[in-house]
Amino acid sequence: MKILFIRLKKKKIYNTLLMILIYRLGSFITLPFINPIYKNDVLLKQNPSYKGLINMLTSLTGGACNRASIFALGITPYISASIFTQLMCYIFPFFYKIQQDGEIGKKKLNNITSIVTIIISLIQAPLYILILIENHLKDKPYYLNFISIYGKSLFLITSIICLTTGTFFTMWLGKQINKKGIGNGNSLIIISGILSRFINSMICEILNRLKSNYFSGSLILLFEFFIWGLIIGFSIIIINFVKKIYIHYINNFSNIEELSLKDDIKYIPLKVVYSGVMPIIFSQGILFIIILLLNNLNIKSVDKIKNIYGFWYNLLYSILIIMITYFYTFLSIPVNKISDDLKLNGVYIPSIKPGKETYIYLKKILLQISFLGSILLAIIAILPSIFISLGGDKNFSLFFGGTSLLILVGVLLEIKTTVNSDLLNYNKKF
Repeated sequence: MKILFIRLKKKKIYNTLLMILIYRLGSFITLPFINPIYKNDVLLKQNPSYKGLINMLTSLTGGACNRASIFALGITPYISASIFTQLMCYIFPFFYKIQQDGEIGKKKLNNITSIVTIIISLIQAPLYILILIENHLKDKPYYLNFISIYGKSLFLITSIICLTTGTFFTMWLGKQINKKGIGNGNSLIIISGILSRFINSMICEILNRLKSNYFSGSLILLFEFFIWGLIIGFSIIIINFVKKIYIHYINNFSNIEELSLKDDIKYIPLKVVYSGVMPIIFSQGILFIIILLLNNLNIKSVDKIKNIYGFWYNLLYSILIIMITYFYTFLSIPVNKISDDLKLNGVYIPSIKPGKETYIYLKKILLQISFLGSILLAIIAILPSIFISLGGDKNFSLFFGGTSLLILVGVLLEIKTTVNSDLLNYNKKF
């Protein structure tokens, strides 16, 4: 049986690697009518107004965005659609009822998410193409010749179709990993893109530090990697950190004076960073829109926040992260419902009366941990800018904090949990 279990795991690992390999190969296939031979990261270097959005897409797609690939949008439209659908379930009773319908409701929500993914793809794809044209293609002879013969509309239509199809194909690969592989398919596809840039980023940082003085550069590198290790450990702690609210179960309601408690005392786990990387992604998107609007309105103050490594950008970035973390956490955790469920099931928090007092207590705790979680997220988010201001390489800064590091740490912890769970279930059976 153990041999069979190992073979099954090997098969799942091979299936996972095959799907990831297909995705990585697809990320090098450029859109139709685009010359695939041009310098990498050109979109980031042309216009600083777009750096926030392009930087996020680059880190999540492993450079496919900069290569004008058919997978340039990656799985980001699906992520945005999933978040939107989740929020709708908390805001509108209609969606909430669908969510509570079990397997049927889950299928309905998946269909709704797919429709929303199409809509978001059809919004993001033309925006990406217009940025591509403005910053790279408008002065290229081969592009101008194509426009003069076939027209700009044909290029836009074919590119939008390819990008939208690429997003759905990426989603399909993720589902295949879920069925036949190990771990969460979407998460693995994202970290495959992030990890694909790691070795090159590491080499760039080493060369960057050693180019002036070998001895001092080596010392800086050692100190830098030590701090990097601490940051990774810090990220693991904040992802796993849970505030435990201990609860007691009442077995006997016949006589209040003879209440008996269950032998095991359990707790309500409230994650300090419940929202994960969502506030960071949302904040980058909002800042991109703000800068774009201010640019179009010709407002001079936009220059102060245009620099994504500058003080004003990061200040506004941090404020948005804190605000969105609060909003997302309070929207996602129904404190009122938790309080009512505890009361209905004969459960109470020690020294706290059921009902209104429990609700106020839980809300206070949630407020405290949301504040702490939002501050920690903001610190992690601005670390790449601090790293660059201290002379670090821009490529390696993606791994020194921000979305990439949090996603990478979170997914690796998720894989570890999945493997441990499978091993535990195997040991219980045999």
